[in-house]
Amino acid sequence: MNCTRCGSELQPAGAYCPICGAPRREIDRLILETRNAAEKAVEASVVAFDRASKELQPAVERAVAAFRTAGEEVGKALRPLADTTVRAVNDVANSLRPAAHRTATVARQMVHRTAVVVGPAVAKAAEKTEAAARRVKEAARKLG
Repeated sequence: MNCTRCGSELQPAGAYCPICGAPRREIDRLILETRNAAEKAVEASVVAFDRASKELQPAVERAVAAFRTAGEEVGKALRPLADTTVRAVNDVANSLRPAAHRTATVARQMVHRTAVVVGPAVAKAAEKTEAAARRVKEAARKLG
């Protein structure tokens, strides 16, 4: 706590300010008066704010109503554009769907044809690899 007269720091148990000699009771009284004045100022501010908010409330409500009406008008003006955009997106999706289906079908056919053509070669390579692996194992057994 600081002295209200000179601002110096007060000792917790001291009866007087060590710098200016102001009695502690006087300091406590000044602190109490300051606290009471601050509370009254806050209370007056709350009352004034409450009064101002009540006076402003009708203007705020009119502004909100005006914005709501303007928003509805803007929404009505933009609705045809939004509908046109949605239709255009749907048209594009509908026109691309058959092409995507055909692309997927051709890809499946190419995979199947590749498997048919490459399958025998892969099987033959697998047989040769197995035979080579057997020969390596037999040679390793003979050495071991």
